[in-house]
Amino acid sequence: MELYGSLEGLKPRQKKQLSRLYRQHCLPEEVISPGLARQLSLLSADTGRALGLLLNRHGRIEMVIVGDPQAITIPSLHRYRLGRGRLRGLRCIRTSLTGGGLNREDLTDLTVLRLDLMAVIRLDRVGLPAAVEIAHLKPGGSEVEKLPARPPDNIGLHCLELFHALESGTAAGFTHATADRERQRAIIISVGPSPVRVLEDSVAEMAELARAAEISVVDSFTQQRRLDPQTAIGSGKLKEIVIASLDRDVDLLIFDHDLSPTQVKHLARATDLKVIDRTLLILDIFARRARSREGRLKVELAQLKYRLPRISDKTTALSRLTGGIGSRGPGETTLEIDRRRIRERISKLEKRLKKTARSRAVTRQRRKRNQLPQVSIVGYTNAGKSTLLNTLTASRVFTENLPFATLDPTSRRLRLPKEREIIITDTVGFIRRLPADLLDAFRTTLEELSEADLLLHVVDSSRDPEYQIATVNQLLAELELDEIPTLLVANKIDLVDDETRRWLEKRYRAVTISANRPESLGPLLKAVGRSLGFNPGP
Repeated sequence: MELYGSLEGLKPRQKKQLSRLYRQHCLPEEVISPGLARQLSLLSADTGRALGLLLNRHGRIEMVIVGDPQAITIPSLHRYRLGRGRLRGLRCIRTSLTGGGLNREDLTDLTVLRLDLMAVIRLDRVGLPAAVEIAHLKPGGSEVEKLPARPPDNIGLHCLELFHALESGTAAGFTHATADRERQRAIIISVGPSPVRVLEDSVAEMAELARAAEISVVDSFTQQRRLDPQTAIGSGKLKEIVIASLDRDVDLLIFDHDLSPTQVKHLARATDLKVIDRTLLILDIFARRARSREGRLKVELAQLKYRLPRISDKTTALSRLTGGIGSRGPGETTLEIDRRRIRERISKLEKRLKKTARSRAVTRQRRKRNQLPQVSIVGYTNAGKSTLLNTLTASRVFTENLPFATLDPTSRRLRLPKEREIIITDTVGFIRRLPADLLDAFRTTLEELSEADLLLHVVDSSRDPEYQIATVNQLLAELELDEIPTLLVANKIDLVDDETRRWLEKRYRAVTISANRPESLGPLLKAVGRSLGFNPGP
């Protein structure tokens, strides 16, 4: 049987004796039998190491762990899955050579791993068990109760009754707290070498994205460090997050950066929670908001491109029976079949979108023949672009105070003063670190901006306008659209003070408006006319 932990320096005799522990077992209701406690203590004294056992609820030993003289390290328990309001189904018993009892690390392991209980056997001078200290979680899973130290032959605790009571209390509390809850509850995590203020701003933006995805954010964590290749975040901070997730009844962890498949796997194993990254959250929002057939195809294409390198070889979602010539012998694995089918679907979607792009090009040619100037509204997401279009053209495009409330481009005719007409188009909003797959999928739509005679760059004056301007300008440069004349429009001016308004007008020559107040749009219409070479009059 396999031994876990630090085996270096152990004699073959000691390894054999430790392996024989797997033959032992306890009664299901016992914490540990006196005989097993004695045997474990003597082996610990003989090896000079702290030893640990993980026992299941049948009293059988699942793991024998060898530590150093001070402590043990519990291996990954991902095979032992958790359920709602349930404990792990494993109890941990370890020895203490120094005579100390339960320490902070023991209690952290108990809470983070949601063990049935944690017990420490204190050894006397000759290596025999002197007393056993026990701790277990209270119903709810975030607080710990310690029991008085007792001799190993008179612990007086019925384990199965305790575990049943704990899980019944936790399940009742969970049902009471979540019976009327429909939204997922999440913790947002931002990690990176950036200054703390930048990380906090990222968390705030992610909270808005989560709100758009109908997710309730109950807590957030930031850590200023390089991303760990295994878990993205430091082990100490990860333990804090797990404890907070248990305390706040969290379903989901959202990271404000892209995670590798390895990081997602390790985080899911360490937390027993669903883990998503920034890109997956934005893809989910786009999938919710896409209304047109073209928009849905583009979102599906982006999702497939995101999913392709992350397919697990254990998935059976796309599997189906195959047979006939060419399928005999080793054949294709399920993983290879899934990847091939995704590539085929990607190819079909790209062909359909090319046809749609050609149709859109024909529409643009018709507009050119009508000789109507093209004006496109661009800007950071939730800056008020669709609201501005509705107010200018008396349209009813869907608007909401959420990121990416509208995705599909919408064009309307707008009459300027002096009976001049233009075509004004609303486009998808931009955001910091827009996922590359989404940018590629929506590139054909964004390329319509290249036909524009003027860009209206709408900025939310109340939310860090400098940052929005820099982000949008960077994306316009990436799309090679930075040469098109641009008029900066500072929206939501009613939410800022006069000093900010004057600074925007002086620094960026912005036209200041409030998109939901038609009386404030007169200067904008005149500025558009001047930019297009019209003479809108006084």
